[in-house]
Amino acid sequence: MEKTASQIQKERIKELEDKANALIEKCDVATLTSVNEKGYPRTCLLSIAKADGFSDVYFVTSKRSELNGKATHFEKNPKASVCYFLGGDSVTLIGTVEFVTDREVQEAVWKETDRKFFKNGIDDPKFRLIKFHTTEATFWIEGKFRTCKYK
Repeated sequence: MEKTASQIQKERIKELEDKANALIEKCDVATLTSVNEKGYPRTCLLSIAKADGFSDVYFVTSKRSELNGKATHFEKNPKASVCYFLGGDSVTLIGTVEFVTDREVQEAVWKETDRKFFKNGIDDPKFRLIKFHTTEATFWIEGKFRTCKYK
């Protein structure tokens, strides 16, 4: 039985998604973009604390300022973008950020190297764990380009 065009497209998308998941596992850092208090994008490089593939990416950040900074931006507007790349391949994600307050998740993601920023670990009042959830992904992998929407 010959595959339908729809089946072929689903297989191609699955292949890109699998490669995007493998790519993020090799990346230590990604860009994270918030929308600042003036409505402009603000991009930062951050270490990836944890990644559940490209669908959900966790970052540790700090709530150091009430006026600006990623945490303040995301409190006001959860829209965000993440981008990661390696060796000419890249994935650009659009989605939303939520603050993770679940202690077990925080403990699972915590790295002792973060103690240089948070002396009291996850109990530090400035510590924030954020989870980025993908709603759209643009893949550029091995010369193949595709944008996909997700829920």
